Amino acid sequence: MTELVDYGYIIVCVYRSPDGNFFIFEKKNLELMIQKIQSRNKKPPLCGDLNLNFMVNNKKLQELQNLLENYNVMNTVRSPTRITPSTESLIDVIITYKDIPVLSTAVVDLGLSDHLAQIVEINIGKKNRRTKTVVRRQFTCNSIEEFKHLLSKDVWNDVYNCLDVNCS
Repeated sequence: MTELVDYGYIIVCVYRSPDGNFFIFEKKNLELMIQKIQSRNKKPPLCGDLNLNFMVNNKKLQELQNLLENYNVMNTVRSPTRITPSTESLIDVIITYKDIPVLSTAVVDLGLSDHLAQIVEINIGKKNRRTKTVVRRQFTCNSIEEFKHLLSKDVWNDVYNCLDVNCS
C-alpha cells in the first residue's frame, strides 16, 4: 500500500490466492478495503492479481462487478493479462473510480512472468504542496521468505491495520 498524500490517492496491491475462499475475499476483504479508502476521503486504485477471469462471465464475476458498481469503481484493464500456449485470461486488474479520467490503459509483456504488466495513465489533478517523505524497503533473505509465506495465505488484517494507522 502506498499513499500519494499530495494527490489524495491510496494505491493498494491485491492478491487473491486461487485456492482462497472467494466469498471471504470479496465481502470481508475487498469490500472492506474499498470502504476504508473511501472513509478516508481517498481514491483508489486497487491493482493486482484477483485470480478471477474477467473474460469469462460467471456468478463470481457478476458478484464482483456488482460490488464494484455499488462503490462506483471499475476495472480499467480490458486485454488479457496472462497468456499461455493454450489459454488467455484477464486476472490482473487496475480498479479506479468511474469518474476519474483514464487517459490510457496498456498491457505489456516485460518477459519477467507469465503475467503481463498493466499500465494505467489517469488524470490525478493538481498537486497539494507538502513535504515529501521517501520510504524504502529493505530486502533481506528473511523479508523475502516472509513475503513468500504471506503470499500463500490471506493476510488482509495487516493491510487494514495499515489503513488505520497510516503506515506504508
